Amino acid sequence: NGDGAYVAMSNDDQTYYLSIQQGKILKAKLNANHQMTQYARIDPSLIHNRDDYQFINPFVLDPVNDNIMYLPAGRKLFRNDDLSVIPMNNNNDSIPTNWVQFPDTVTGTAKISAIAVSKNHRLYYGTSKRNVYRIDNANTGTPTRVNITGTAFNANGYVSCIAIDPTNDDNVAVVFSNYNVYSIFYSKDAGATWMRTAGNLEKGTAGTGDVPSIRWMSM
Repeated sequence: NGDGAYVAMSNDDQTYYLSIQQGKILKAKLNANHQMTQYARIDPSLIHNRDDYQFINPFVLDPVNDNIMYLPAGRKLFRNDDLSVIPMNNNNDSIPTNWVQFPDTVTGTAKISAIAVSKNHRLYYGTSKRNVYRIDNANTGTPTRVNITGTAFNANGYVSCIAIDPTNDDNVAVVFSNYNVYSIFYSKDAGATWMRTAGNLEKGTAGTGDVPSIRWMSM
């Protein structure tokens, strides 16, 4: 029913989360032929303007409790505390059920463009205007964020991906997809300091020249 965007599966592979443009998300069951048999639209009705979302808008499930979802919506960040209680009644409207909004919002024209969460519920997110933030213990309450934007990040940087070391969430990498900016920065201290780590994907440290536009990475 639209341009495919981000997806996720429950840890037992029984429930699928499928999304299309501007943040519309379905919770779904699929049969053996991968046909959808049940669904419910679950994105928050707290958002009244679809343009608040990125056209292709990210979301992530908590890796420990896959009934928790973290969802950015433009300048705002939301968490659903329990997806399991949402019935799949084939509804097509957004819902308020179990959605919580974090207190911090992104300022200016920036939007949240990338998000990742660790097994320790440490959440990292980045924006379309260079900034990167960290929220510790993001799975409960509404803790405030920490600004971990690196001083060397280019002012025109668009954060397209954040990758967390699955064995140690102090280790995190941020990917900038723009041309003519340095592409990959890495931190070993949860964003307190950053190092350039794109290696031979760049020519020097300026991020310019005949080099690829990096979009994604994983650890």
